[in-house]
Amino acid sequence: MFAYTYGLWLPLLLLFAGACARPKEAQDEQSSPHLPLEESEQGTSTPANVTMAEITTTASSPVEAVAKTTSNSRAVTETNQMPAVATTADSTPSSTSTTTAAPPSPAAPEQPDYLKNCFHAEEQVCGHGFDGRPEALEGQPASPKTMQSDSQSQNGGTQGNHCQCREHPARPNSWYCCNISQITMISTCSNISKWTNLHVRNMTVKDMDLSNPIFRSLQSLAVTDGNITRLVNAFPRLSALKCLNISNNNISEIHSRAVKDVPHLEFFGMSHNNLSLVPHRNQNKNITLDISGNMRMLCTPLNEIIYNESINFLNPEHSYCQYNATRTWFQSTDKVSVEQLENRKRCLTNCPVIPNYGNCKCTLENIMIIQDNQSKPQCHVDCSNLGLVELPQRLPDNTFMLNITNNKITRLGDYFQTNPTYHNINRLVADNNQISSIYEFEGTKFIETFQRIYMRNNSLSKIPEYFLNNALMDSGLGRRIYLAGNKLQCDCNSAKTLQNWLKERSSDIPDYMDIRCRNIPLSVIELQETKLCQSPPDWTDYIYYLIAAEIILLLALIAKVSYDYWVFKTAGYLPWPASKMPKLPCDWLCES
Repeated sequence: MFAYTYGLWLPLLLLFAGACARPKEAQDEQSSPHLPLEESEQGTSTPANVTMAEITTTASSPVEAVAKTTSNSRAVTETNQMPAVATTADSTPSSTSTTTAAPPSPAAPEQPDYLKNCFHAEEQVCGHGFDGRPEALEGQPASPKTMQSDSQSQNGGTQGNHCQCREHPARPNSWYCCNISQITMISTCSNISKWTNLHVRNMTVKDMDLSNPIFRSLQSLAVTDGNITRLVNAFPRLSALKCLNISNNNISEIHSRAVKDVPHLEFFGMSHNNLSLVPHRNQNKNITLDISGNMRMLCTPLNEIIYNESINFLNPEHSYCQYNATRTWFQSTDKVSVEQLENRKRCLTNCPVIPNYGNCKCTLENIMIIQDNQSKPQCHVDCSNLGLVELPQRLPDNTFMLNITNNKITRLGDYFQTNPTYHNINRLVADNNQISSIYEFEGTKFIETFQRIYMRNNSLSKIPEYFLNNALMDSGLGRRIYLAGNKLQCDCNSAKTLQNWLKERSSDIPDYMDIRCRNIPLSVIELQETKLCQSPPDWTDYIYYLIAAEIILLLALIAKVSYDYWVFKTAGYLPWPASKMPKLPCDWLCES
């Protein structure tokens, strides 16, 4: 009887245990979005038919990929931990349960200081079918925010009352909104007062009101890639805003006091719009400003901002403004880069101040427009009539012309070789000084790029034709050197070489007729080679005549002796000179 009862109840107990186990397995499967784990022969559990590449590609954007990868890895961990008891009970003690770790994401490049408080949502987050509702993970219950967004979409009636914003999964209190056509698509969202960062993409409105309460608590506001005509009103007084980006919106007008009362603003990006003016800013703080892509920006008000405020421009070499240039017979509008406007400021602020002598005067005569819409200002530094004995130690970086006329400078030194502030000089006016040599120009950048050298009425003793000849070879640059009033040390070489060189370079040295000699009261061009190149008398030339005379006298003496000997042999008497000579004691010996 006991055996029969036991045999009857045993199947019932097994069926009841199986029914209790199925809800538990269903719950385990629902809690994990992955496929069931399969055990390998070695006892290692791995996800079946699931790879990290598939997990990544299922996300609709890089931001969502981060969120989904995080949730998936968490689910894998939970799945591996939940059946661990059963697996351990059925497997050998040596078997272990492991999961494949996701590869570490590459480190993001470090942002500059002015962008550290800026929030930027990726472009992919506003994909096709964006409706403002946060995406819930598959198999998980919807969050309260998701249910609130769903109830707003069902009860709002129209799309204008539907919150078109989502919270960013990677940054807390940071929200992004997409495809905004009415401001109510943002204002209907909940907990707006707790938002810290907001990025609105593709906003299409005529006027955007900056005084709206939705912007009150923000530290970073970006409104990009939309179609907005004007920004009206101003941010609330003492706003906490640190980063403002309104780029790429076709904005043509911003309220003049839009950011006037924003004391903590660090970055203001307004690139790629149709702006002509920059609104007033808080002048007590350095601000990084990006105005690139605004082709209607005016240079005159922008130049005043550069002179009066401390602003760091982003990409100044690629940011342009319109400069009205009045020519001699026409009016033109040229594009000038912000970099050159900053150079204009440096020209005036870095003007040389020379102790015990005085201050130089720096002016910007005009702006020279060169190729590719690049502009080069001509900073003229005037240090004339100061009694200087040497060149200024430092010039503005963009010095185009240096005037040191009417001073007491005796030498140029190595300024043109070693001082970088002298490398951009194109014209040097150094008349009425005491400069004795221009050999210091040899091998310098100045001698390769100059247009004018005025060195009149100085103390030059020689003109270095060899390196000036190379500098003047390229006549297309219109180079000129003025040397009148210098008194050179003239010699035969001056008449032979220098005179001909000056004639050949008459177009490059227009005043060559007025270069004079210090040792001869003539100009160099008046020198005569026949007079300067005569050699002094040399007594060595007469030696040949003396030798010839001696040879002739010797021959005459030999002839006379030979004749006297012949007479003595034939006539028996001595020649008349010999007969008149007195007898000597030795003659008695000869007679005896």
